[in-house]
Amino acid sequence: SPSSTASMGKKSPPKSPPKPLTEAEIAELPYRPGVGITLFNQRGQVFVAPAGKGRLVEVTRRPGVRYRQARFLPDGAALVALSDESGEVELWKLPANGVGPASQLTRDGEVLRWEAEPSPNGRWLAHTDKNQRLWLLDVERGSSRLIASSDVDDLRDLVWSPDSRTLAYVVPAANGMSRIALYDTVDEVTVLATSDRF
Repeated sequence: SPSSTASMGKKSPPKSPPKPLTEAEIAELPYRPGVGITLFNQRGQVFVAPAGKGRLVEVTRRPGVRYRQARFLPDGAALVALSDESGEVELWKLPANGVGPASQLTRDGEVLRWEAEPSPNGRWLAHTDKNQRLWLLDVERGSSRLIASSDVDDLRDLVWSPDSRTLAYVVPAANGMSRIALYDTVDEVTVLATSDRF
C-alpha cells in the first residue's frame, strides 16, 4: 500500500522520465564581463539560464519545430540555431530573451546542415552540411558562398580568428590524416597550413 511504501523510505517512481539534455554551452555576456549564462538544447527546444540568480528563458515555443546547435551571437542579445521550421534545416536568428519573432537567415537548404559557427564580429556564419561542404553566410547581405568541399569526410572544427578575418577548419586527407586550412574572408583564398604527413 502507499502508506507501507512510504514507511519503508521508498519513493514512488516519477510520472515520466527526465528529458535528456542534448547540448549545452556556457558563455560570458560580451557586454557584461564576468556575467555568465548557460544556453542549452533539450529535446529540440532552446533555453537560456543565468549562471546565478535569474529566470529560465524558454527561447523557442513552437510546437512541432525542432532546434539544435544553438549558439550565442557576439552581442549576447540573439542566438543562431539550426531549425526545421521551414521544412528544411536552415539557420535562424532567435532573441535570447525569448521576446519577439525569430528570423530565417538561410533559404537554400538541400541537405542537413551542421556546426554553425558565428564570427566574433557577428558578420559571418560558417556552417557545414551533410554533403561535406563548408559554407559562409554573410549575415549583413543575406548571401551564402561555398568555400570548401571534401570527397573524403566531413570538414570540421570551425574556429574564427579574433578579428573575424580568418576561418580555420580541419580537412580530412585521403590517407586518413587531417590538415588545417585557413580561409581569408577578405581575399577569399584558402591556404593549407599543415601537411597530411602527421
